[in-house]
Amino acid sequence: MELQCDICFANFDLVSHRPKCLPCGHTICKECVLNPDLGRTCPTCRKDFAVEPDDLPDNNIVIRLIENDGEPPRKRSRKEDPEVQQLQRGVDAGRKVVEALRLAVPKAMEAVEALNRQLDTSAAQLLQLEQALEQQVQRKAGGDECPTPEQLQVAVQMEDSLSVLTSNECSIVTEEGDGSTRKAAVQLSDGFGDVLRLLLLQLQRDGKLIKADVVAVPVPPAEYVGPPMYPALSIVPKDLDNGHLKVDDILRVGHRWTNVRAIRGLQGMDSDKLLRVLAPHLPHLEELHIKGEVVPGVMEVVEKLSSLKRLHVQFDYDSEYPDLPLQLEELSIRNVNDDQLEHVMSMPNLRSLYVRSYEGPSLTFPPSKYGKLLWLRVAFDSTNKSTMMSLVRAFASSLQTLQLYCPVNDKTKYNPDYYHSDLGEILASCDLQALRRLVLERPFKDIPCSEMAACLLQQRTIRSYFPSSVEVVCGSCHTHPVLS
Repeated sequence: MELQCDICFANFDLVSHRPKCLPCGHTICKECVLNPDLGRTCPTCRKDFAVEPDDLPDNNIVIRLIENDGEPPRKRSRKEDPEVQQLQRGVDAGRKVVEALRLAVPKAMEAVEALNRQLDTSAAQLLQLEQALEQQVQRKAGGDECPTPEQLQVAVQMEDSLSVLTSNECSIVTEEGDGSTRKAAVQLSDGFGDVLRLLLLQLQRDGKLIKADVVAVPVPPAEYVGPPMYPALSIVPKDLDNGHLKVDDILRVGHRWTNVRAIRGLQGMDSDKLLRVLAPHLPHLEELHIKGEVVPGVMEVVEKLSSLKRLHVQFDYDSEYPDLPLQLEELSIRNVNDDQLEHVMSMPNLRSLYVRSYEGPSLTFPPSKYGKLLWLRVAFDSTNKSTMMSLVRAFASSLQTLQLYCPVNDKTKYNPDYYHSDLGEILASCDLQALRRLVLERPFKDIPCSEMAACLLQQRTIRSYFPSSVEVVCGSCHTHPVLS
């Protein structure tokens, strides 16, 4: 039984690779704890810790396994009366039930208080809607007064709340720790049914209750697409001298690149030399982020990196490059040509794709035969609109998050070439069966939209083309005006 550090893959021992337990619960060896590149952050879950590295405790369980040559301690088998065992299990379960109820009662009281607050809020919202309705009925034709987006949102929420409170039956499924399930179909009559209706109403208000005919297929935890959490070699300004990468200086500091799984910010002349030297020593390299336009020599090395899963690269339209690795799971490409874009369709494991700046001929893609892409980010104007929409349709059966560069209107300051008044209708025609979230990216992504009314109106218009399970948000404001 081999006990290895998840970071450097060295076997744990009682000296330099002594197993150290981090506050978050993960265990790495002492040498990795003292690695200055990792800082005071767990390389597995990225949680910071304030404890000095020398003060971290040993993982005593791993220590004992090492002392026992990897064999876990064994208990002697003991025969007991089955009835005694059943009673003991019942006692243990009963104690946990009593403790759980003791903890649940105060929470139930808090829930009652929350329902009372919700009653007050609903009554106040009802009064506002009645006043808004009266104003609309009485106003003259051609008047300037219109319902606000907030009032329309409240009206939709009221309709949904009524549907929940008038439900006739509720199906309940519980999943237990051993994988077994229990099911019940409850008639929502008076008494206990009223309590269930209030609980369902709270779930609906929290956005956790959606219609069964539009429930998206859940994604297993293993399918999560997010930032990698591995030790990395990061190229910083001091690694460059007049645009030349100081390859020898980097190689002299072995702890910067030994056993890394990611290289970030690769740039400068001689980048291909550094990558060519390091490649044989990094069999677990999974991520490569290249800054600026890449030279063909770098991509010749990249083509042979069989362990690479994540790649961020910007091409030069005037250069010739080898094919991209087929095993990639996450890919960000800029200044892409038609051959490279068509090659993407041959990647069986691709789950995340960002395509920016395509100026090639119009392409039409068949539906993906792999159906694994979950996240897609694109930007398109009138010159490449048909190609990008064809790319979206190719992954329609699996795509769950779609990010589009989309200004709020066609004003000059917002890059009007990228504004599409019929965007909702275009996307609806793509038949995005698994879509859960649509993000509208803005020209100024770090600050909220200055034209908030136009932003909300655009979201509501696009939202009307999708089922209620799809969330439409602004990437700058992080708002969604209507959620069913």
